[in-house]
Amino acid sequence: MAYATVIDMRTISVSVLDADYESFRKASRAQGRPIAQLIREAMSLYRRQRIEARTPLRQVPTLPGHRLVGDLPTRQELYDDIFASAGEP
Repeated sequence: MAYATVIDMRTISVSVLDADYESFRKASRAQGRPIAQLIREAMSLYRRQRIEARTPLRQVPTLPGHRLVGDLPTRQELYDDIFASAGEP
């Protein structure tokens, strides 16, 4: 029998919309997992994407002296590549 290790978890009470609850209930049944586990994963994803500090691209360190190997494509060339790969003209 497998036992889950629970570390540093706190019990909370949250009020949710009926539609949200039903969505999680259906997903829970479909995946065979507890609703609480799905909600914990959703909260963790929200924390990583929206709450935790991220370094703005302007502050990412770069190495001096590096040059482009070739010219960058134009905006139109990028759009052409995107739509061509999507199967659109």
